[in-house]
Amino acid sequence: MLGQTTTLSLVLSVLAAAPALINAHGQVDWIGCNGQQYDAWDLDDHYKAAYKKQDPQYGEQPAQKFSRKTDRLDLGPTDIFGKSFATGGYQDPLDYDDISPVGVIPAKAGDEITIQWDHHWPQGHPGPIGEWMAKCPGDSCSKVDATTLDWFCIAQHNFDKDANDWPTEIMTRNGRQWKFFLPNDLPGGAYIVRHELTALHNNTGPVEGTSASPQHYPIAFEIMLESSGSNLPTQTGKFPGMYSYDDYEWHHDIYHDGYNKKLVEWEFPGIAVYPGGYTTGVVNGRSVNSGASVGSPAPAGANPQPAAEQAPSSSAAPAEQAPSSTAAAPAESSAAVEPGYQNGVALPTESTPTESAPAESAPASTSAAAAQKTCRVRTTQAQQKRKRAVQQARHQRRSRSGLGKKH
Repeated sequence: MLGQTTTLSLVLSVLAAAPALINAHGQVDWIGCNGQQYDAWDLDDHYKAAYKKQDPQYGEQPAQKFSRKTDRLDLGPTDIFGKSFATGGYQDPLDYDDISPVGVIPAKAGDEITIQWDHHWPQGHPGPIGEWMAKCPGDSCSKVDATTLDWFCIAQHNFDKDANDWPTEIMTRNGRQWKFFLPNDLPGGAYIVRHELTALHNNTGPVEGTSASPQHYPIAFEIMLESSGSNLPTQTGKFPGMYSYDDYEWHHDIYHDGYNKKLVEWEFPGIAVYPGGYTTGVVNGRSVNSGASVGSPAPAGANPQPAAEQAPSSSAAPAEQAPSSTAAAPAESSAAVEPGYQNGVALPTESTPTESAPAESAPASTSAAAAQKTCRVRTTQAQQKRKRAVQQARHQRRSRSGLGKKH
């Protein structure tokens, strides 16, 4: 009877959570390192652990997983001021780590890490991606409170001006898979690695003085790092604590910035990448002159080798990619064809006659005053046309994904 009662209680709790999943944004399926895939903690594991805790006799034992437990039961964004912001979960580790301890991934300096997000992560959530690490005080990170650790940034992936796109969108098109590299110069030991997606599609500020509501989706996993390095970064910060409403992302709408061609000025929140890390995409703000820039991320989301090995050749990659860049053509044609904007970047436009063509064939007797008046009229028309295009693009996005609302 006890088992039946507990089962009914669990089913009711699952049904209660179901409506929230309509706006789900994703969880991680697995983490890859050295050719091995390590399963990540998911909602099924949460409910199994909850059942096991409530009914130790009949509850199913959840399998060991290799990511830190999340308490985002709606798979939604994490509050930057909450304790869950460190690794995506805070209460769940306290409740269920004894039932299902977190597995530890063996890794070596310079290893490539693969993060496979599941099918819930949607297209149309443009934004940057970042990675962080924190060294645990002992020989293990088991049950270590991540909010007490000193975090340093190992990689930032910002707006890619050559591809005219955001890393999260590149990741989504690549089967929701993202790759990055561990540093080469860290001392060996126990670390927590933090991977974070940011979505910038919500252009409604939460408080007065803000113009956007960036959404953050952090996950984390524990590694035992094999390394002969000795450089433990001293430029660190806490989660929560490093992000605030003063950050660039809360005061810039990607749709306005895309229209004004200012996405290349986008700045990461928090602290700069430490010198042993690296950046891809544009580099602004605190990260200027910090971690080495290694150009744009590859279309597959795979990034070049860490800065220590790639710094000498970092200037070559952009030059090789220049001929195939998708950003140059829209930039050259923008004066003639007024594009719409989606995800903060220009939509492809049809080839149409330019508005300035008639001016070339104007009679020589046209006065300077008349020419200036004509120019002003055309400028006004162009501005109106741009405004309509932006409004139309926003309307289409709101219709598809509920833009302007917090998901």
